[in-house]
Amino acid sequence: MDDLKMAEERESGRTRDRDAKRASTRATSQGNHGLDGRITQSILPESSHEAAHLIRERRTIRKFVKQSVPEQELTAMLKLAADTVTLEHDKEALRFIIFASEEGKRKAGAAIMAAYSSQGLYRLMPGKVVQAMAERVAQIPLIMAVSIREGADPSFHDRQLAAASAIVQSFTLLAWERKLGLVWNTEPIIGHEALTAGLGLAEDEQLVCLLYIGGYDKLPKGKRRTPAADKWTVLGTLPDKEDES
Repeated sequence: MDDLKMAEERESGRTRDRDAKRASTRATSQGNHGLDGRITQSILPESSHEAAHLIRERRTIRKFVKQSVPEQELTAMLKLAADTVTLEHDKEALRFIIFASEEGKRKAGAAIMAAYSSQGLYRLMPGKVVQAMAERVAQIPLIMAVSIREGADPSFHDRQLAAASAIVQSFTLLAWERKLGLVWNTEPIIGHEALTAGLGLAEDEQLVCLLYIGGYDKLPKGKRRTPAADKWTVLGTLPDKEDES
């Protein structure tokens, strides 16, 4: 009996060592970029690895397959994305306008091309070409316009814009998790009167962005991304984890 007990303990020890080694390998392979841009061992909790993977792997998708986006699924993603935002803002002053029907997408396509055709080289394009491009936009499985209601208080406006952007960011990751790609369009045409009027926005509404959403069957190749350290400024020095206690 003693020999059996010792054998079980040895096997249990081997299992713990094996699991620890696997966890260490997994953490190293899912490393983070440190302040100097080098890969460091992940300090994220296990529950965050999936989210970190989504953030790193998401790509902008410009070619969609002919596949509708279920309304129930879209609503669930938007609700969950909105729940991730803790910034104080007026939810009633945010609007997500969804164009999913053929008629709705043709309306959105016409409004988008009306804004484009008044700018740059688009002004030289024949009407038939502009119409063909509008029809191409209408082939996108789903188009969403995100707007905020403008107010006299600049700080209110900034909070609304920040909240809308945060919701869209969370939505893009939730969509990617469900194999839905999108284009997050914030080109200068966003503020064009022909577009906002064509989409049915009120005079006190500002268009934040357009989202072109749909399924995909081919992923574009990833490009080199700017290291996060190039996008922030650290005043002083950041404390080491051991110093925080």
